[in-house]
Amino acid sequence: MKTPFFLLSLFLFSILLFQVIEAQVLDTRGKIVRAGVKYYVVPLLQDQGGGFDLASTGSQSCPQSVVQDDVYWWGNTIQFYPVNSQKGVIREWTDLNIEFPDVYTGCPESKVWTITGDPSSYDITHYITDGGSKGNPGQQTLSNWFQIVKTANAYKFMFCPSVCNYCSYVCQDVGISIEGGQRRLVLSNTPLEINFKKA
Repeated sequence: MKTPFFLLSLFLFSILLFQVIEAQVLDTRGKIVRAGVKYYVVPLLQDQGGGFDLASTGSQSCPQSVVQDDVYWWGNTIQFYPVNSQKGVIREWTDLNIEFPDVYTGCPESKVWTITGDPSSYDITHYITDGGSKGNPGQQTLSNWFQIVKTANAYKFMFCPSVCNYCSYVCQDVGISIEGGQRRLVLSNTPLEINFKKA
């Protein structure tokens, strides 16, 4: 009797796991989020700030830091590019690049998100900035891959890339660090819960 029960349990677990991995990300209207389409980031709670943008921080001469705007500001649109370029639908736990398609800074850096510092180090603050590269999954582009993960009430961004099987990296949520009056995006143990509104 144990063998059929075990096989049934394994089968049901596999179905549930597949559903979790393959769950589609939905926007604020309940529509499927798609690659290459422009969206605004909308915080779950209105008092948690506005949308996302680029700003100069510290000694930066160009606006390179990804920041959260003030409450009620939409920020700039973003686009998603999954690791499999043939997949037009954005799914949870899928590695993807994030880009600001409409931002013009006059500076040469790409508008693709990346993290600063050694991706394997837990001893530093990893800021989210522009200057990443799109595509080419592997060790050289490890810092450029993010994921969207469902929370109890919304979604969150996470840095936990699976594009390199032998690479070492931190695995953390994307949250907010308030520095010098600016709300900078960083890797954090406290995620910022967000939704996506089609532009």
